[in-house]
Amino acid sequence: MSTKKKVLFALLAIPLIGIGYAANYAYRYALIGAGYNAKTVCSCVFVSGRSLESVVAEDLYGIPYGTKTIDTVAKTATATLFGIASKTALYRPKLGCTILNEMTAEELRQQPSITASSTPTEVLTDSVLPPSQQDAIKKTLDWAFAEPDPKHPVRTRAVVVLHKGKIVAERYANGITPTTALTGWSMTKSVTNAMMGMLVKDGKLDVNKPAPVMEWANDNRKIITLDNLLRMSSGLKFDEVYSGVSDATKMLFSVAGAGKYAIQSPVEVPPATKWYYSSGTSNILQEIIRRQSKTHAEYLNFPHQRLFQKLGMNTAHLEPDPSGTFVGSSFLYASARDWAKFGQLYAQDGIWKGERLLPEGWVAYSSRETPHSEGKYAAQFWIYVRKDGLPADSFTMNGFEGQFVLIIPSKQLVAVRLGCSPEEKYFDEVKFFKEIAAAF
Repeated sequence: MSTKKKVLFALLAIPLIGIGYAANYAYRYALIGAGYNAKTVCSCVFVSGRSLESVVAEDLYGIPYGTKTIDTVAKTATATLFGIASKTALYRPKLGCTILNEMTAEELRQQPSITASSTPTEVLTDSVLPPSQQDAIKKTLDWAFAEPDPKHPVRTRAVVVLHKGKIVAERYANGITPTTALTGWSMTKSVTNAMMGMLVKDGKLDVNKPAPVMEWANDNRKIITLDNLLRMSSGLKFDEVYSGVSDATKMLFSVAGAGKYAIQSPVEVPPATKWYYSSGTSNILQEIIRRQSKTHAEYLNFPHQRLFQKLGMNTAHLEPDPSGTFVGSSFLYASARDWAKFGQLYAQDGIWKGERLLPEGWVAYSSRETPHSEGKYAAQFWIYVRKDGLPADSFTMNGFEGQFVLIIPSKQLVAVRLGCSPEEKYFDEVKFFKEIAAAF
């Protein structure tokens, strides 16, 4: 081949390679989108009990394309984008929905089920406040549920406020009830914190020791501690980006094992030198938690027997990935009342009905500021509200689309807001928190 022909061939090859790369990227992103839609539809229909029409109209705004179907017999939801990328999610009782990544529905059904029996629901009793407090809280709830601009929907779905463990305010959107399980997204990280705490209480783990991850035993990751992981200061490189194909989107919607995927993350900086919000670290924690159990069944039943049953969180569905490990960063559905019970456990220093569920000092540890986080973060909980005038012991659970639980132990106050806010800035959680706290 002449030099002229070689140059011409190279010039033609470059755009073809670029087109091929773009097409491959688009297909991989379409698969992620299909996985997101299938998982969302499955959980909202089979866990929350909502209609497919309402889910398509309100929850799939980020990826509104393609088709979505449900099979009420097989308990599956399938989403297809552009006729080429398709994903299916399967529902299982108490385990919620799982995307069929690298696994068939039959293989997933062969995994252990939840055998822990449901205890009678822990009824949260009401408490009547003086008229002035009632009026103040009502005004805040009216604001929380208002829709001043149809172009920027807020979609608050549930609010529950507890004072001294009793309901002092509660309201729901149309179609949502006190028993409707709703997504917590990243509030799930705080439940992973509780599971870690219980293993610390059992003497199986020590947060100050290197994380027991065999994959790290022979490289520079072996010095990363459980504390580093809990505080998201592990130094691992992880792309927490949701606008394309990234570590976060692949981990949640494309692979069989979320924690195993995150464990592969390389070192970027030494541990404890940088804070970086990473859902990958929460799923590494869940993989570690799983490895402390003798059997898969023991692990799957662990949060139900040790946490949900104790609190009477009967609506709770902590959802696993295809490998059978809970997606501890993102996938827990529970009613607003049940999210409030979980917050109340932390408001009571980890004690429930006289029984210590979390180690002594665990709540103080979990709500203590993480170095380099600029006053924002603790250990799978947020603390930035302290800089906005709330009490110094305030901390929160936060999730995508405006999921929030405020916990103020000194006031014995817990406030829950669940919703689906496409643009989170249109629900000002600090305003909500401050007004609720001011009433007490």
